[in-house]
Amino acid sequence: MESLTPNMLFVLIGLGLVAVELIVGVQTGFDLVLLGTSLIFGGLVGNWMDSWQAGLGISLLLTIGYMIVGRKFVKSKLAITSKETNIDQLIGKEGLVVKDIVKHSSGQVKVGTETWRAVSDQEIKKGTKVKIQSIEGVTLKVV
Repeated sequence: MESLTPNMLFVLIGLGLVAVELIVGVQTGFDLVLLGTSLIFGGLVGNWMDSWQAGLGISLLLTIGYMIVGRKFVKSKLAITSKETNIDQLIGKEGLVVKDIVKHSSGQVKVGTETWRAVSDQEIKKGTKVKIQSIEGVTLKVV
C-alpha cells in the first residue's frame, strides 16, 4: 500500500475545503472553494513533477495571488444589495380605515385601491385617516 504523499495531502485538504463550502453555502464568500482549488491544483502539479516543494510553492503562489488580487474581484461580484419593494413605499403614506381597528384585533385600511389588514396600539374607528408606520408581512401598523 502506497503512503500518503504531501502532494496528495494538499489535494485531500483542498477537496475538504471545497466540500465544506458546499455544505456551509456561500456564507464564506466563495473563499474556501478558491483556496481549496489552489491546494488541489498545486498538489496535482507537484505530484506530476514528483516534488512536494513544487506543489507547496504553486499552492502558496495561487493562494497569495487570490488574496491580493482575486478576492476583491470575487467579493464585488458576490455583493448582495437590498432594494426597496413596492410594499416598503407604503410606509409614511395615509390610508382610510374601512373596518374598525380594535386594540387586540386587526381591522382594515384602504391605501389607494388596495385594502390591507391593519393593527394599531389604539382603537381606531371606520372612516378615520391613518398613517402607515410599518409593515410586518401583509399587516400594516398604523397610527
